[in-house]
Amino acid sequence: MSKEYYRSQIESYKRDVEREKAKIADYKEEIAKVKIRKSRETENYARQLKNANSSAQKHNIRASKARQWESFAREIDREKDKIESCKKNIERYRDSIARSRESLKRAR
Repeated sequence: MSKEYYRSQIESYKRDVEREKAKIADYKEEIAKVKIRKSRETENYARQLKNANSSAQKHNIRASKARQWESFAREIDREKDKIESCKKNIERYRDSIARSRESLKRAR
């Protein structure tokens, strides 16, 4: 194969790496948004607990808070899993770049 073929292949892999990096940035931004929502919910639950009249209401509010926190944790874990997947893809692309560079050196 020609040297030009390998060069274009390397450039394609580099674009793929940049695309994966952009995805990681988006996922990190999404995690930050979830954390902001969580902090707002903290204030909301504190206000609800303060205004609750009975211990049954307080129990329900605390149970709701626990479910909500589990939901936040699941969202954050999903985003972290996506980040890990992107990092694996980046490693795969970098390995492909290295192989293409080796092929480029051997090409005539």
